[in-house]
Amino acid sequence: APKLSCVIGNKASGARPVAPSEASQTGGFVKILAFRDREPEQRGHGCVVNETLGESVLRYSALLLGSIGVLADTFELQRCAFNAAFATHDLDWTWSPEAYADLSRVIGGRGRIQHYADSQDQEVDVSAIYDSKIDAFGKALEDGVRLRRGISDLIAEARRCEIRIALVSTEDKRQVALILRALGRDLDPSVFDYIGDGSKAARPKPEPAIYRDALRALDMDANDALAIEDTPEGAASAIDAGIDTFAYPGPAMQERTFEGVIGTGSPSLDLLHSEEQTA
Repeated sequence: APKLSCVIGNKASGARPVAPSEASQTGGFVKILAFRDREPEQRGHGCVVNETLGESVLRYSALLLGSIGVLADTFELQRCAFNAAFATHDLDWTWSPEAYADLSRVIGGRGRIQHYADSQDQEVDVSAIYDSKIDAFGKALEDGVRLRRGISDLIAEARRCEIRIALVSTEDKRQVALILRALGRDLDPSVFDYIGDGSKAARPKPEPAIYRDALRALDMDANDALAIEDTPEGAASAIDAGIDTFAYPGPAMQERTFEGVIGTGSPSLDLLHSEEQTA
């Protein structure tokens, strides 16, 4: 049978082996159960090791999920909610999937409405329209949504390793609350050590303000964190904060270019671990 071993450490600190008495085997994994001998600021450096992969070291101490779009694919729900809001306010506006994908380059719902109104040379009550969009989005979410592929496993692995987890969104606080409620079948919001929203960032993405706020709240250095982002603008925000960033684009972002990321695609557990070479 393969030898089970686990190492505590991250890319900034050393690593120490863990005795089998400190771990329990569940589903082919060795899970760290106790960190009683470690100071609070050292926690989060645990490691889960797959039997078939051998020994590994944890790369990061914080997992930063950059938006509600990383958690769930809400592109169509959001687009339809905007169109419903336009109808509520008697606006002859309809955003097609292609138009909304292009408008997604503008961060924030209010910003998109204002940008589009300017392009149409119209004056509108942006706040009122956006409030109606939030209402429509809430109704669309009443049946719930599911986590995107790979995110549930990544969160579960982070929890097993005692990695800090954050949702680093700059969306309206109401919208963040709606999506977390809609994900109730898949996700307990208490897993997050930090939940960001537009009120916590002096400037929206692609500025790095929200990521810097998250790092301060978590008491983490940028080089100990991994960010997952679904848009190039979100990725630029994390990268500008000095954070390794993996791109997980949604369907509407597949043709966009993500500059400076460490990888693109569906996230796997390998993102959190690096294999140790043994003699």
